[in-house]
Amino acid sequence: MVTYSITDLEKFSGIKAHTIRIWEQRYGLLNPHRTDSNIRFYDEDQLKMLLNVSLLTNNGHKISKISSYSKEEFNNEVRAIYEKYEHEASTEALQVKVNGLIMAMLELDELKFEKIFSTSLLKRGFEGTVLDLLYPFLQRIGMMWRTGEVSCAQEHFITNLIRQKVLVAIDAIPLATGESEKFLLFLPESEFNELLTLLSTYILKNKGKQCIYLGQDIPFHDLLSVAEITTPHALMTFLTEPASQEESQDYINQLASTFPSKSIIISGNVSFLHELERPGNVTIIDSLRHLVEVIL
Repeated sequence: MVTYSITDLEKFSGIKAHTIRIWEQRYGLLNPHRTDSNIRFYDEDQLKMLLNVSLLTNNGHKISKISSYSKEEFNNEVRAIYEKYEHEASTEALQVKVNGLIMAMLELDELKFEKIFSTSLLKRGFEGTVLDLLYPFLQRIGMMWRTGEVSCAQEHFITNLIRQKVLVAIDAIPLATGESEKFLLFLPESEFNELLTLLSTYILKNKGKQCIYLGQDIPFHDLLSVAEITTPHALMTFLTEPASQEESQDYINQLASTFPSKSIIISGNVSFLHELERPGNVTIIDSLRHLVEVIL
């Protein structure tokens, strides 16, 4: 069973730990479990409950009223909010949809994912869905997965659904002409999470760029061989699970010095990457919107 501390609940729901405790004491909103040493912890159902409470309070419901709802009334109010924002594109609507995707992941609910994704696709198109919905969602679950608040199976379930959509979208884009800029995308050795690389490939190809996608776990000598054959304008990679700051810095320096005339674009674990030094031909991007700004 995946378990959560009250700090985790605060982080993912946006509700302060102090407030959660008051709601527990005053309204009996949550009933935390306790370890043998009397340390409080929460389960997945309680996280989902609090995410929905956060949704309700952010949409004008008083906690005193929420606590009086029956289970059926509670679910009906939550459903009404999702339906209200289903066809909107506001910031508030996007946050509701991100929360909806988190719920779909926790519940392993493909139909819920499909409904949210399809609605966004009709409203924003695929690129808008990637930039405004999928990327913020992946940032959230990346944090949840790295800190153990979501199981490997749940994370794989939702990322594989997204991966299927992205591969179909990439395949539908016509190949760019030989005159357009060429990007070589890859993951270094011991990096296996390719979804961000695929999303970036979609963005680049949709902007008319040529893409050479190598995939996961690429040894440096193979990268050299491919770069020599294909002569790309830029290389793009992702560092999400750095072994150490020193090793990551060495890898960035190696890329910069081996390809001094190329633009090197790096993303991934942004909070970690911003602690590293950047040679002159290296750009750290914070998001896919930042990537769009860099390539245009």
